[in-house]
Amino acid sequence: MRLLIYSKALYASWVYYSPDRIAFDAGEGISTILGNKVFAIERIFLSHGHADHITGLIGLINIRNSGMGDTEKPLTVYYPEGNWRVAELIKYIEKTNRRLQYPLAWVPIAAGARIPLFSGQCDRYMEAFSTVHSPNEPSLGYNIIEQRRRLKAQYRDLSQEEILELVRAGRREEISESYEKRLFSYGGDSVALNPDDVQGTDILCHDCTFLTEEEREDYKHATLSEALEVALRAQVQEAFLALHISSRYKHRLKEIEEQLIREHPKLPFKVIFVPPGKLFRYE
Repeated sequence: MRLLIYSKALYASWVYYSPDRIAFDAGEGISTILGNKVFAIERIFLSHGHADHITGLIGLINIRNSGMGDTEKPLTVYYPEGNWRVAELIKYIEKTNRRLQYPLAWVPIAAGARIPLFSGQCDRYMEAFSTVHSPNEPSLGYNIIEQRRRLKAQYRDLSQEEILELVRAGRREEISESYEKRLFSYGGDSVALNPDDVQGTDILCHDCTFLTEEEREDYKHATLSEALEVALRAQVQEAFLALHISSRYKHRLKEIEEQLIREHPKLPFKVIFVPPGKLFRYE
């Protein structure tokens, strides 16, 4: 299991990315649903400060202090620098949790920030990028990026034996180059993302609150057609996950999915609607 997602517009949204023990946002019910898995979380990345994305922090921080798990394991919460709603929540949590047994750090970050996640043969880090949601309130999206190596273009037509000969001759560094691979991208609540910010990602989680333009009331969320256009322009490799879908569509998702397949029979990635108000697993 790579992802656990719960998203119901206006109520609660969060994503648990198990390979790196990360939560994106922490809406209501995150600790209730994850149970002891909350002890695995090492970092939480908040996209913005609306209640349906942050109020679950109160319970999660509490549970990690007194539940059945490692109550001394550090937790770091990253949030958009200058977001006043998150700042107010921090004040409340600090006042009501004066006896935490574990280190809790709050780290404000801005677009462009890179946070190391894993160091090894393939270094991995988180990269923040700007999104647009509410006026006068900063919001962020996030990419998990892995540093990889590949053959330089001029060597890619060589046979395996020819490549091995070059490696044995001590020319490994000469024939290869480092590159960045986006593994996962999360946009939070946002209008259509900039495709350049999520270019080439394997998995894109994109706001899809409204499935038709006619039903969008305010320009604060994306429509299905906008989000799909982002995924196509960004050349998503594996899956486009449409989330934060309005509950008004919960009985029509199958119909809308079938229509999408008819209109786009040869999409280069999977399209998956995350059903509102239901826990969704992606392997």
